[in-house]
Amino acid sequence: MLEARGRVVEVRDGTAEVRLAVASSCHGCRAQGVCSSGREQSVRIAAADGLAVGDVVSLALGEAQFSLGVAIGYLMPALTLLLGAVLLSFAGDAAAALGAAVGLAVGLLLVRPLSRRLLADRLRPAAIITCQPQSLPGEHP
Repeated sequence: MLEARGRVVEVRDGTAEVRLAVASSCHGCRAQGVCSSGREQSVRIAAADGLAVGDVVSLALGEAQFSLGVAIGYLMPALTLLLGAVLLSFAGDAAAALGAAVGLAVGLLLVRPLSRRLLADRLRPAAIITCQPQSLPGEHP
């Protein structure tokens, strides 16, 4: 189970927006400028009863759901790239390269609709613990 802690910044219409805490090790990292892990990120979750703005929550995402998201986000474009290359490889190297480019583009275009429509409920983290209001690592008071 993958876990992250964050603070609820908005609760509306049965959903809550949670701003995730930045790890303390991110502040001294040299790759901070190119890595999205060192930036504040927000996620929307189903709001549990009694969840209020300012609450600190622990979010959990099962490893199976994470693996499914990785498969859709990374493997599908790679597979469509290979499929495009293989389908046009009989026409020569230039056609195979063009097929690979078209396959990659199609795969990238399919990622968002698939993840939104088919897997939105499965890939959404759930708040498993509501903690008392407190300061989170990397948070400025």
